[in-house]
Amino acid sequence: MGADEWAALLLLAALLALLLLAAVRRLVWRPRAVARSFARQGIRGPPYRFLAGSLPEAKRLAVASWRGVPPLDVGSHDIMPLLLPPFHRWVADYGRTFLYWIGPIPAIFSTDLELIKEVLTDRTGLFAKDFMVPILKVLLGNGLILANGEDWKRHRKVVLPAFNHERIKSMSAVTAEATEQMTKRWCDQILQSGARQAAEIHVDRAISDLTAEIIGRVAFGTSHQEAGEVLRLMHQMQEMGAAAMLDAPILWHLPTRRNLKVRRLDKLLRIKIVAMMEARVAAKDAYCVRGGGGYGDDLLGLMLEAWSPERHGSDGTLTTEEVIDECKTFFGAGQETTATLLVWTMFLLSTHPQWQEKVREEVLREFSGDDDGGAVVPNTDVLAKLKLLHMVLLETLRLYPPIVFIQRTTACDVVLRGINVPRGTAISIPIGMLQRDKEVWGSDADKFNPMRFKNGVSRAGRDPNALLSFSLGPRACTGQSFGVVEAQIVMAMILRKFSFSLSPTYVHKPKYVVSLTPNRGMPLILRNLDG
Repeated sequence: MGADEWAALLLLAALLALLLLAAVRRLVWRPRAVARSFARQGIRGPPYRFLAGSLPEAKRLAVASWRGVPPLDVGSHDIMPLLLPPFHRWVADYGRTFLYWIGPIPAIFSTDLELIKEVLTDRTGLFAKDFMVPILKVLLGNGLILANGEDWKRHRKVVLPAFNHERIKSMSAVTAEATEQMTKRWCDQILQSGARQAAEIHVDRAISDLTAEIIGRVAFGTSHQEAGEVLRLMHQMQEMGAAAMLDAPILWHLPTRRNLKVRRLDKLLRIKIVAMMEARVAAKDAYCVRGGGGYGDDLLGLMLEAWSPERHGSDGTLTTEEVIDECKTFFGAGQETTATLLVWTMFLLSTHPQWQEKVREEVLREFSGDDDGGAVVPNTDVLAKLKLLHMVLLETLRLYPPIVFIQRTTACDVVLRGINVPRGTAISIPIGMLQRDKEVWGSDADKFNPMRFKNGVSRAGRDPNALLSFSLGPRACTGQSFGVVEAQIVMAMILRKFSFSLSPTYVHKPKYVVSLTPNRGMPLILRNLDG
């Protein structure tokens, strides 16, 4: 063997040694050092396991909880032990703030509201958004929800005008029209049932279709069928993303069957979104004739106005990939969260008929409707008078938040509530648990009590920022105003026409698949009040 060959072998050996040393440092030495540092500060938690961290124990607790716990009584809202069993157990074992491990990545979990407020209200970029699980990143794209820094500011500048007052009024008209069509279908189902003007209807499916149609029309100008096709692909990816959350992180990046399927689904999803973009571009002249913007005045139109296919600018432009990601973000987040809110609101009003009747009386008094059978949009003044309905929606968001759990990642070493937290640490924020904290919400924190909001959100708990369903601070949900208006309109129109109660077939065992959903659907018995 010649000198050059020996030199090459020695170089290869040195590189392999450096890689091995780096792996040992990342997977063995650093986790131990981080754990010792936190322990000195009084922060402990489940032990680190090589490569997998705390995830095997989390998976074991999750499976045991789901299989071993029977469905809840419909009057029970104590759902967090079922939804977040590992964290519920670890809080009991290690306290309100503890350390756990997402593979080799340290993570701080906390139900300390002051610590969480410090994270969410930060405006310096210390706590970046990061879902970590690649499937979830693929699902939502690097749009307004996940973008950070200057990218987030650029996206927000483009998207924010889609939610101004005039556009929300336009969205409200679409919401009322689509809801009117849904209620007519329900009336037909009830009529066909012949069962004393009542029928069992799976409202979760109907509401999902409704919100898909609304977000498709108001944000993208698409048909119900096109929006439904996009959302079906996204729902399949959601299921796989939820399953991946408890896998060892090394599996997130390997070409497993699940990951390959996600790539195929994402390819189909992108093809459908690009087709929407191309159709809008082709119809540009028609939009100009009708007096709108060059590409239309909805969300897709605004994004195409800022579209710069050839470059990534810092001057308010979006690349093709960014437009696609933003479409994915708003299809997923815009449809899912409102649908979840509406489904659980109907559940709570079904299990609390006295509140259903109170809210209906308010709706009938303030929103009398129409005389010619068409859809009438409750205006801003009317919605402002539906105080009980608004209180019920807020209490639903508190007890059954669409997003139960969010996460941030430290961009550098930080001191958080006196705790030294190293760069790259995940901060886990359990919204569902925080909104049941009896120290903040009182002894009835697990009870349905809309009256806690009678003096507004800021006075409902012992902290004015205790309701976190739309997050808090500069990264709070951009579309929350429209989401609440949409939910108010839909519920007002349903309550005017129907009374509803739980079907005997309903099983109260909520599950968390990216958003909070009923495990076996939400079958309700609807009665036509006009029959």
